Amino acid sequence: MKTIQYATKHKIVISFDKIKPFYNICKVTGMKEKCNVTLSYIPNKKILEIDSYRNYFDKLFNMYIEEIATTTFEDIWKHLKPKYLNVTVYLEDKKLTPWSVTVEDGTK
Repeated sequence: MKTIQYATKHKIVISFDKIKPFYNICKVTGMKEKCNVTLSYIPNKKILEIDSYRNYFDKLFNMYIEEIATTTFEDIWKHLKPKYLNVTVYLEDKKLTPWSVTVEDGTK
């Protein structure tokens, strides 16, 4: 993921709300699942470049939803080192029970 240097004296919260559905192959059933993600963070010195964030989800995942949430969180945390980060992955497949997994850390 690409980042952009950013500094402000104000506390800002940046949020991306379900910007691009992506697909996962369930490790249990082998079924293709439609997923989406929301992201909210308080930057430290860097912000995410939006296109690289979108492109991150172009790959086909083959993980548990919990693993997608954790992996996404860790990748973003590694690149941004934000003050606060919240990543939620949603299962959006209409054939399956809707549910989500959230990973968060830092201070709001």
